[in-house]
Amino acid sequence: MNNTGDWVLLVALPVHVFVETGSGASTAFLFVAQLLTAAIMGPIGGTLVDRWDLKRSLIGTNLAQAVAVLPLLAVTADRIWPAFVVMAAQSALNQINNPANVALIPRVVDTDELTAANAALSAAQSSARLIGAPLGGVLVAWGGLAPVVMLDAASFVLVAVAATQLRAETGPLESADATSKTFRRGLEVVRSHRPLAPLLSIQSFSQLAQGAFVVLFVVFVVDTLGDDGSGLGLIRGTMAIGALLGSAVIARLATDVDPTVLFAAGLVGMGVVSLVFWNAPAFTTAVWVYALLFSISGLPGAALTVGLFTTVQTASPSHAVGRVTGIMSAGEAIGVTTGSILAGLLVDHVELDRLLNGQAAIYLAAGILAFVLVTPRGPGRHPDAPGHGPLDEPDRIASP
Repeated sequence: MNNTGDWVLLVALPVHVFVETGSGASTAFLFVAQLLTAAIMGPIGGTLVDRWDLKRSLIGTNLAQAVAVLPLLAVTADRIWPAFVVMAAQSALNQINNPANVALIPRVVDTDELTAANAALSAAQSSARLIGAPLGGVLVAWGGLAPVVMLDAASFVLVAVAATQLRAETGPLESADATSKTFRRGLEVVRSHRPLAPLLSIQSFSQLAQGAFVVLFVVFVVDTLGDDGSGLGLIRGTMAIGALLGSAVIARLATDVDPTVLFAAGLVGMGVVSLVFWNAPAFTTAVWVYALLFSISGLPGAALTVGLFTTVQTASPSHAVGRVTGIMSAGEAIGVTTGSILAGLLVDHVELDRLLNGQAAIYLAAGILAFVLVTPRGPGRHPDAPGHGPLDEPDRIASP
């Protein structure tokens, strides 16, 4: 539910700021505030999650997010600064909320059900995007930020109330690093448990492509397809449809496919779809074709996401899932920021076709690296998977 509210805000706030100020720099700074906060707070939030009760963390962060969104009611054309504060605050709270969600799933489902559970979560997130993104545009055009704020705040409160119904054991797990007050232990876990180090490194590298996409996609649609911008939302929204289908397929394959293979295949699939998407203008510029192609990207996108989170959950010791997730979040934020900046600097100086194919090549290179460095080289689990690693200790997990 709060994902729907997040998408409403993510679409509505930048539009409102741009309309009110006419400043592209102010609009861009919203995303800079979000990404920089994620890069700084990711490891810190993950460390806190491993030391706190997960249920209380989810309730507390959702209630805090409901309050933190209220300053947007004070935003005017002459007073934009509350928007930056809210974006940074929401991003900071997400660095606790998101790792808590990832760490909670292994507490409520068995290990052999993790892939299916993550596929169901991916489907729910795709549904939230499908509903929230267009709703954000409609609400901000109809009533400004006020209805957006009310809907977002209400979604956070509803999730907090729902979290009170959790019956699984959600307290911090006993571990040898229970007194550690830094995220250094998370780095030790990443280094010591295959395949976390290459997995997180490759994921961060692949986010260069995601960051570049944010910039290049707009230029491609306007300059290459000759669209006035109206097709942007239509094309981007269709990815959720493919992601829903992909999540359903992955749920059926959950017991037959290693999650690291899903991750690697998802990256390669994103690269292949991107290559077709960027080079299709040689045949047609009809917007509906690109909406269809973008919807197809939801299939590898779902595989990538489900494989990534399932691998993190199964390869990490249970007492360190939050820290590993936080480190991953920081790496992703750095990758997206770097990719966006590079694309923005190069787009006026390098042929667009080269930049577009380079963006697709990053996904393909990341996928190949994942097949080589992350996927198992033989049957069975990684030798350092949970239960085999040197840092594993018994966990206190009660049945629901």
